[in-house]
Amino acid sequence: MENKRKLMQFFFIRQEESSVHYHQDLEIIYVMKGKMEIKIDESVYQLQKGDFILINANKRHSCVGTQGILAARFFIDFHILAEHMGTLQLMFWCNTVVDRNDAYEEVRKLLDRILSCCSDQEEKGALYLNSLYYELLYHLVSYFMVKADQVWTNQEDSRNQIRVRQIQNYIQANYQTQISLNDLAQRLYLSNVYLSKYIKKHIGLTFLEYLNNVRLFHAVDELLYTNKSITRIAMDNGFPTSAAFIKSFRSIHREAPSQYRKRMQQNMPPVHQEYGLEEKSLDLVHEYLRNRQTGQQENGSRQQICTADASYYEIQNADWTRAVNVGEAYTLLQSEVQDQLIQIQQETGMRYARIWNLLSRKQCADEKGGMNFRKLDLVLDFIIDHRMKPYIELGGGTEVKEAEKDGTKRKETWDYELFCEMIRAFYLHLINRYGLEEIEGWCFEFGKASGLGMTAEDGAYYQAFEAICRIFKEIAPEIRVGGAGLLLGYENSFFRKIFRIWKKRKFRPDFLSFRSCQDMSIAEDELIYGRKSIDSSYMKNQMQLIRDTMEEEDFQIPEIHIVQWNFTDSNHNVFNDSSAQGAYIVKTCISMLGNADFMGYWQGLDIGSDYAATGAQGDTFPAGQESIQQGHSDITSVLNGDSGLITRDGIRKPSFYAFQFMNKLQSHVVCRNENSVVTANGRGRFTAVCHNYKSFSSKYAFCKEEEIQIDEMDQFVEDMEPLRLKICLKNVNNGTYQVKSHYVNHENGSVQNIWKMMGYEKVLAKDEIEYLKRRAIPSMEIRTVQATDGTLELEHVMQPQEIRLLDIWYRY
Repeated sequence: MENKRKLMQFFFIRQEESSVHYHQDLEIIYVMKGKMEIKIDESVYQLQKGDFILINANKRHSCVGTQGILAARFFIDFHILAEHMGTLQLMFWCNTVVDRNDAYEEVRKLLDRILSCCSDQEEKGALYLNSLYYELLYHLVSYFMVKADQVWTNQEDSRNQIRVRQIQNYIQANYQTQISLNDLAQRLYLSNVYLSKYIKKHIGLTFLEYLNNVRLFHAVDELLYTNKSITRIAMDNGFPTSAAFIKSFRSIHREAPSQYRKRMQQNMPPVHQEYGLEEKSLDLVHEYLRNRQTGQQENGSRQQICTADASYYEIQNADWTRAVNVGEAYTLLQSEVQDQLIQIQQETGMRYARIWNLLSRKQCADEKGGMNFRKLDLVLDFIIDHRMKPYIELGGGTEVKEAEKDGTKRKETWDYELFCEMIRAFYLHLINRYGLEEIEGWCFEFGKASGLGMTAEDGAYYQAFEAICRIFKEIAPEIRVGGAGLLLGYENSFFRKIFRIWKKRKFRPDFLSFRSCQDMSIAEDELIYGRKSIDSSYMKNQMQLIRDTMEEEDFQIPEIHIVQWNFTDSNHNVFNDSSAQGAYIVKTCISMLGNADFMGYWQGLDIGSDYAATGAQGDTFPAGQESIQQGHSDITSVLNGDSGLITRDGIRKPSFYAFQFMNKLQSHVVCRNENSVVTANGRGRFTAVCHNYKSFSSKYAFCKEEEIQIDEMDQFVEDMEPLRLKICLKNVNNGTYQVKSHYVNHENGSVQNIWKMMGYEKVLAKDEIEYLKRRAIPSMEIRTVQATDGTLELEHVMQPQEIRLLDIWYRY
């Protein structure tokens, strides 16, 4: 028997199923009518019309549908996909029931197009179908694949990643021979005991378990697609005996290899019956697809026209995006940091400056061991004197740290009484110096301090948080205290547990705080696997997941704060300096309008990283900042991919102008769409901010950020097409309007492009720096437009990664 391999196959589900099964191939279940319950290991998911889920290889699962169910089952040949990807270690997280990602709709459209071919039996139809299969897999790999050799548990460093890859490559290359742990240990110059523990920790399996998994992968493939005997398959795949093969196989698949072969081959549909349906069921498929197409036509996949009634508007919260992370508090004692922060406040309207490590022992302790707040007063005075409010992160200085004594590392215990004493002294000092009315407008956040557990009900974090609330609110109940700086996308697996714990506590946060750097993770077999997300609406989608979880848990909090946000946590990524970063900021601010109560951009100043790198931060990094402060390279260069709005030499980046443009918006929101927001003052003036942001491609998702070169940036985005954007405002006064347009793109106002024309010289003379400052500004155009019949129409062609500010005045 020879069974022709196919990249993908699909057929339909028209009746209830209840059997528990597992197989090598990936499987997608897509529901078109009715409901279906999918159980994968111990997790249960309820799929409704339009939902789909991808089931990974060798996962025990069952499907139970309601009466009248209509669903499609797609099988993806794992062996062929593994050959394309160059690795056997593949995993996907693709589940519309519990996840949100803009890419789901693109996958759904592709599934629809594949299903529309179910009645096309011509050869050219088969060619088209295969092209759709490859396009579908491209989207799945780009947005939903997580390589199992990219284990992010404990933030593995590059040395561990290299060693894990060496182990995996050796086993993949030699699984057909009688290799042993000792062979591998000698090759890596390690002891057997150390290597055994290392493999268990970093791969999640013992050496023998991992070796047998690789052998079984190839053996299962031969069971299904060859006529080989069980003994021959065992010998060809490295098992010492057929008995050893059968034992390993039973441990995973719960049945003998011969039984598995017979059952799977019976269930594998013949090619000519792959997606056959009776005429009645086929009509239901076409009806579903017609309804889907109608909905897509009504909604539109990418709006380029913004039409609105100018007499109707909504009031926006003027402060929600106007916050910036400054860094370690005492860097504000440096004059150059002060000068640049003043620029940011004056030009972008930033209202809050987020700072941390205020209570570091190095800065606040006096000679007698008491508290001295003289330096802290200078920091807070500066912020207040320049019309900003402090957003204070209190986690720094509370962590459980390792100390070394007599050559032995040990953990210092966290002193609860000392912590309360320190917080009380700090709080009373603030009240007595600045007054209750002033500090009631500040925000106090207690972040996820290291060593203070959050997943246990009696975790020290909750004791510390409640101590802060008790001390602060005893005098001023209106003061806002929140936490805990959780990482969106990456730490989702225990949000629900934290919400349940907080529900039982006496004090709940006044606001929940989150950090966002477009990481995502999935928990699988007690390990956490992660990758960078290229979802262009990442924050919006992740925040919806948070709100859905809060609603399910009946956990209500007045405000949601994104205290740190950027597309990356790297301080050495060339996109940070580019026009693409300006477009990303504008897109994110527009999409998050109404989806968060507060947003603090990471970060304000490149120069702040210099102080962090040289140890100016005092005792500790703030909670969650360890990885963000690492990865520096050549800080003497004019541009080095740092995440600030202003360079170390005081040159404004496109990111600076993105916030400057957003600051010009009026208080009345007339309309917004994917690429623009239009506001008004109610007296004949309109202001619009637009962008043509280009999403990252799959190449970016699996690259090392610090290795991207400036001249290669276009290779890491989906396309570089211009956008024709039209704004149509109705119910306006007829007459003449002046339209003043400011814009930044790759060729206009981008310091990175101007630096390119200077040969990327790392160190520039003073006059050359001044030249960059003068050139790195937005371009401007002025024209007049006539409004007739109460309608004003504007049209612009925007270059890729362009941002544009339109200031529209009625001319009396």
